[in-house]
Amino acid sequence: MKYPIIFLVMAITLPLRFASSQVSWTKHTISDDFGGACSVHAQDINDDGLIDVLGAGIDGNCVALWTNNGGSPLSWTQQTLDTAFYGACFVFAEDVDGDGDTDALASAWHGSELAWYENGGGSPIQWTKHSICAGFYNAHEITAADMDGDSDIDVLGAAALTDEIAWFENDGLDPPGWTQHTISNSFDGARSVKAADIDGDGLLDVVGAALLANAVTWWRNNGDSTWTEYTLDNAFGMSHMVYAPDIDADGDSDIVAVAYTSNDVAWWRNDGGSPVQFTKQIIDPSLLGALGVFTADINNDGHLDVLGTADITDDVAWYTNSGGSPISWTKQMIDGNCNGAWPVYAADLDNDGDIDVLAAANASDDIYWYENGLIGINENNEASADLQQLGATIIRGPLRLPQGTDFTIIDISGRKVTPNEMGPGIYFIQNGGTICQKIIKIQ
Repeated sequence: MKYPIIFLVMAITLPLRFASSQVSWTKHTISDDFGGACSVHAQDINDDGLIDVLGAGIDGNCVALWTNNGGSPLSWTQQTLDTAFYGACFVFAEDVDGDGDTDALASAWHGSELAWYENGGGSPIQWTKHSICAGFYNAHEITAADMDGDSDIDVLGAAALTDEIAWFENDGLDPPGWTQHTISNSFDGARSVKAADIDGDGLLDVVGAALLANAVTWWRNNGDSTWTEYTLDNAFGMSHMVYAPDIDADGDSDIVAVAYTSNDVAWWRNDGGSPVQFTKQIIDPSLLGALGVFTADINNDGHLDVLGTADITDDVAWYTNSGGSPISWTKQMIDGNCNGAWPVYAADLDNDGDIDVLAAANASDDIYWYENGLIGINENNEASADLQQLGATIIRGPLRLPQGTDFTIIDISGRKVTPNEMGPGIYFIQNGGTICQKIIKIQ
């Protein structure tokens, strides 16, 4: 392998302490009286460059927006979209009508309704409610994606009472009209639904979780308005929520889910094939009353970590993804006092370059955000490494890494940088998820 020249000041071999990004958390309250808070979503709704928060409150029948005003600490302005959305259960955001701004979507458990709220602009935003489906019984979850590839946003929902997973076709009119297409009407106690291309054929498939069926299932989009069902797990006790991110960064969609009575957080690795084969790995077998799950790179190491909530023990936790094969997971507590912890989400709320966490306490009607205090590199766990394999440990000028390798550069705060972004300072070279060399750049 050819190594481009690095300006050499000093090259030595010495014991190196493996490094990892350390995260501390500061808890902030967004709302302490949002009745039955059971869903949160973070997105820039008013297009001001700051991440806002949407919430659904099942006891208050309420859909609300908290506008992020910035500042330190952040301040929030609450705006109510709806106070008569009976059993408001889940919120999402997408540009439903294709007019360039972000609309809100919500499901109503008691009202058995899916609806979207048109963003009419203004300050405060003017909202107009439109019903998508008024007979979707015990509507639990709603999401949105372009299911039919016609460049407009369709809607998906999970209805618990009728055991239904369905998608609603957007006709592209203004306002849109909707045609319901049932994917399954036998998914017992349907709770969660997401869209992702599981088999890599360019068509969006559907993933779901069913509480009473104890199931995690995906449906292959056959491209002809039919679906083929594949059950990944039918013993995932009271399966409650599912997502389909690429956990192992291999270019395909994996599946992550939580189960309430199994107390499990688990993921299924997509191994490819036709039909797709999956390998299950338990991340945590003891998250008591697991209700919520989400994925994000919390510590800026380039790997998707997993977030989970525990209704019984009031926990908000995150699981660090080692990036190895197999992946190992390290549980870290964010909050052990989120009363009836249910929804969890993640986004850079304070615009400081790291990912914060958003969660709600269903039992105490609170919505919290947890400020990520990423404090950089902790050099611990001594191990021997040959530093000469990568060249100098103190450099002047550009750093060049061996071509065709898996090396990345991490700054002192734990963020990935490119060689062109390196100013004078301390950096670490990471190889396959392990920090293997410390670099000091002096010019």
